[in-house]
Amino acid sequence: MVYALIGTALFSIKPVFIKLAYQYGGDAVSIMSLRAISSVPIYIIMILWLLKKTEHRDNLKRYGLTASAIGVLGYYVASYLDIAAMAHISAQLERLLIFLFPSFVVLISWIALNQKPAQGTFKAIALGYIGVAFIVFHDLGSVGNNVLLGSGLAVASAFVFACYLIMSKKLITQMGSQLFTCIGMGSAGIIILIQSQWQGINVIELDPMLILLGIALGIFCTVLPSFFVAAAMQKLNPSLLSLTSNVGPAITAVFAITLLNEPFTFYHAIGMLFVVYSVISMKKRGL
Repeated sequence: MVYALIGTALFSIKPVFIKLAYQYGGDAVSIMSLRAISSVPIYIIMILWLLKKTEHRDNLKRYGLTASAIGVLGYYVASYLDIAAMAHISAQLERLLIFLFPSFVVLISWIALNQKPAQGTFKAIALGYIGVAFIVFHDLGSVGNNVLLGSGLAVASAFVFACYLIMSKKLITQMGSQLFTCIGMGSAGIIILIQSQWQGINVIELDPMLILLGIALGIFCTVLPSFFVAAAMQKLNPSLLSLTSNVGPAITAVFAITLLNEPFTFYHAIGMLFVVYSVISMKKRGL
């Protein structure tokens, strides 16, 4: 439980770090590049360490390319959309929109895999989006119409992440969460570094505070939480693990209010309650 809570807390402060990075001249590619520079070497070292075991070497040969492709989908495409969304919406709204990814898991499983949702699932989904609507309604008045663009990008990120979860579930069971995470995160990091070079981004010329924030994102909001959650997965059943993730939006709200001076209004409180209740209800129904 301690590992899971630490992982959730570190993941939950990611949007706050990203918002701060934007304040120092960052954009989606430069932020992701700095994150990759600090995280990819660690994942490569971990892969080499894991490959000491014959079992992991066999799994790499058998599933490596598939894990790499799925990792790029979840850790590059979804992350890029998420970070791009942060230029237009608050950290609190972003976290709640991403937190609703189980609703897409339900819909994709129903449409593509013919897995009929449990009774009451759609009611839970509707409550979640009603909660988000409360905050969007508030932010439209204070931030402007770009909130709709940012919300759309965040929803797209949640959809891609849901696809990633469905595609990776069987593979993680076959090859283990640690090896899969290292291959997926490492592959996504290499792709963003290639894109950074192609766009001619020179990280040395970036603002020093932006560089520090990017490195912090890579180590404290990417590498450490991924291993804490992987360690927790080995000790906890899925139900207990999912319970710890429910505190994520509250942690984001606390840091967003204290570090970014974001407002926390009646709309935010109602919206958060609706979304958290929605996700808990969906998880109780088998997600």
